[in-house]
Amino acid sequence: MTAIFYFLSIILGFLGSLMLPTALIAISAGHSDLAEEFLLTAGLTGFLSGGVFFALRGQEKELVNAQTYLLCILVWIGLPFVAAFPFVISGQLSGINALFEAVSGLTTTGASMFRTLEEVPTAIIFWRSILQWFGGFLTLLTFLLILAPNGVGGLPNRHIGMMERAFGEESGRTFYVARQVGGAYAILTLILAWLLILSGIPPFEAMCLAFSTLSTGGFMPIDGTLASYDNRWAEFLIALGMIAGATSIFWHRMAVRGKLQMLTEHRESYYLFGLMAGLGLLYSVTLFRLAGSASVLPPLSALRQGFFTAVSLVSTAGFEIRHADVTVLPGLLVACLALIGATPFSTAGGLKLYRIGAMLMQAGREVGRLIYPHSIRGGRFGKTEYTIQLMKSIWASFLLSILLVIVVAVVLSHDIGHFDGALFAAISAFSNIGPLYSAGWNATNAWPDYYQLSLISKYALIITMIFGRFEIIVLLGAININFWRR
Repeated sequence: MTAIFYFLSIILGFLGSLMLPTALIAISAGHSDLAEEFLLTAGLTGFLSGGVFFALRGQEKELVNAQTYLLCILVWIGLPFVAAFPFVISGQLSGINALFEAVSGLTTTGASMFRTLEEVPTAIIFWRSILQWFGGFLTLLTFLLILAPNGVGGLPNRHIGMMERAFGEESGRTFYVARQVGGAYAILTLILAWLLILSGIPPFEAMCLAFSTLSTGGFMPIDGTLASYDNRWAEFLIALGMIAGATSIFWHRMAVRGKLQMLTEHRESYYLFGLMAGLGLLYSVTLFRLAGSASVLPPLSALRQGFFTAVSLVSTAGFEIRHADVTVLPGLLVACLALIGATPFSTAGGLKLYRIGAMLMQAGREVGRLIYPHSIRGGRFGKTEYTIQLMKSIWASFLLSILLVIVVAVVLSHDIGHFDGALFAAISAFSNIGPLYSAGWNATNAWPDYYQLSLISKYALIITMIFGRFEIIVLLGAININFWRR
């Protein structure tokens, strides 16, 4: 347990340090009382995390067996309570609403309890955005250090050595990976923010958009959609940022290092690009057809809106150029695409293309076995060979995820009053694409907003958002006594 509390104190301290720039934002906006509250919370968090860190600094810090699972659970369940505190002390949200907002931020879901941002202090808006950015970083670390090394849900681990090859000491692996990922993640965010400022977006809003884009979160710093800026370059940059957030960090690393052979073998990213392109074309044609004429929606505008909507949906970011663009396609198709998500080792949510590709490949093999019973054929996805054990893990993860979505949808259906609305809310929470539920599917506004849901529904969505990030199998492993004994 010593290692668990040690690493937990570091993560808690990092979260507390994010309150310092938020306090500076409050001071610059003239909200001195709010700045004092952020500084006080940061001080208390730093005192607690620092005390634990220095007390355990000389102790054994190797995580074994289910300890990594327990650390993952404590991080994703415990941090939101600390992150929710600023919402409470500022008086903007209270109780369960503040916890919902914090969980939505850290899990990069983007579902909000705020009715409008017009009266919300800039520091709180910044805090929401930086929570999403930090949540995206935690998501990457969760994949790299816990889920993939343990083979959770059949996630691939063939490229993890790229993050560790330059560092031989096993005890420092966690810090080395965190520095590598965190450095690249921060640099990309700063570059995107700088480019957005050059495109004409105000600096504060550009930084908030950069936080939400790279994390594929979807929180907007203003009311409305991106159309409020009327900035084509900003829309293009945000689309590129969402693509970067939805693709694997290993693909980025191989591209930077010029490893062309490995780039061609990493097929998930190319399937992702193909899916975005095909879906974007479908959205563009549908939007143009619904507009009726080129005078209402010019072809280039239809292409711009269509491809942006496709990228936003597949990356599970949830940004919109025009409200309800995502709803022009059949709801079942959109729900399935949102449930699939993007690639592993990205900040995007969903089941991941890797798993869907594995299940489709296995289905093809089984059909081929029916036609040619005595044939021997392997199954590969790039360099990855799909074994029976791997497929068992993938199918188990898929089944548990679908069961979770169905159970949550049933729970929500009584409150929402429509099963289709409950299903969209459950999928939006699990795939961490909260704005999807609020995209305007129901013209009569019969679906309640997030802040109008009952207490039970809010708790159900909070649990679903968290499970969407650390996998249900992790919880089952952490509470399995036999797993601890081994």
